[in-house]
This record gives sequence, C-alpha cells and structure tokens, in this order.
Amino acid sequence: GAGVNLSHYQLQDYPVGDVTRFLFIGRVMQEKGIEELFTAMKRLVAEGIPCCLDILGGYEEDYKDRMEAYAAEGWLHYHGYQADVRPFIAQCHCFVLPSWHEGMANTNLECAASGRPVITSNIHGCMEAVENGVTGFLCEKQNPEDLYRVMKRFTEMLSEQRKTMGLSGRNRMEALFDKKLVVEKTIDHLVK
Repeated sequence: GAGVNLSHYQLQDYPVGDVTRFLFIGRVMQEKGIEELFTAMKRLVAEGIPCCLDILGGYEEDYKDRMEAYAAEGWLHYHGYQADVRPFIAQCHCFVLPSWHEGMANTNLECAASGRPVITSNIHGCMEAVENGVTGFLCEKQNPEDLYRVMKRFTEMLSEQRKTMGLSGRNRMEALFDKKLVVEKTIDHLVK
C-alpha cells in the first residue's frame, strides 16, 4: 500500500456513550465478510449487549432487504456511499473489516490513524495494520464465531482501554504507515 495521509486522517477524540458503535466501510458483499459481521452482530444483540453497526459503501450484492430488516430491528444503520468517511469514523468506537482477501486495506489504516481500534481478518493486507491485542484484534477469516469472540471482547473493555488501544493504533500508523515515509522509501527503492 501507499500508506495513509496522517494530516487528512487526524487523531479524533474518542467518543463516549453506553452503546458500542461498530463501523464497516467497504463494498457490501460476501467477500468483505459481511455475512460473518451480520452473524456476530445478531448474536451480540440477542445477548442484550448494547451495540450497533454503521455501514458505509455501495451494494455489490443484494443485501438490501436483509439490511432493511436489521435496520428495523434498530441495530444497523446504512449510510450508503460517502465521499467523506471521517465524520463516521469520529462517531465509532471500533472499525471492523472481516474481509476474505485484500491488497492493503486502506480503511484499516485510515481508521487506525484516526485513533480507532481495528478488528480485522488475520490475512495479508489486513493483519499488517493491527498489533493484535494492542491496536485492535485479529480474527480468523470466514469464521463468524471468532469474529463474535473478538467483538464481544471489545464490548467488555473499559472506555479508557479502548481509547488507549486507538492511540496505540495512531502511533503505529505514524511509525510504519505515514504516506510521506512510504512514498519516500518507494522512490528510494526505485532509484537504486
């Protein structure tokens, strides 16, 4: 990947609130792990855990009816495609991307740069953005049980622990994924 623009994705104040707000940004399709995400969310909600899911992105596959049903249940909020995702990142407590495969998931980098913990798949293209247990959590791809486990673990964390996790993610982005540094290293490598 080309890193993340740290001046565009600035550290955001961590939100308060009793309802854990998860965020998904991406094409709404099976290969992005949307089925696993729905399964995990339904289980958390059924257990009475106060949480909700915001989804940003266009439909690649037909999930409209199901998502409208989940919205009617009160735990899913669909916002469609958004030119600027930063206000939604600011409102969330945690970004979740249980994708099956990625090149380099920019959304993981952008949310981490904004100071949000990231839950994502333990696959190349996702796992590089997260230090497991420090800046977020890694889960097995195509495994709704494991996704549920880490999402539930996140809901049980204290607000200060979540905030610290998000700050650690920002620090990781500054150290390893600053777009300026990545581009400089790439140019240096190409010149040699």
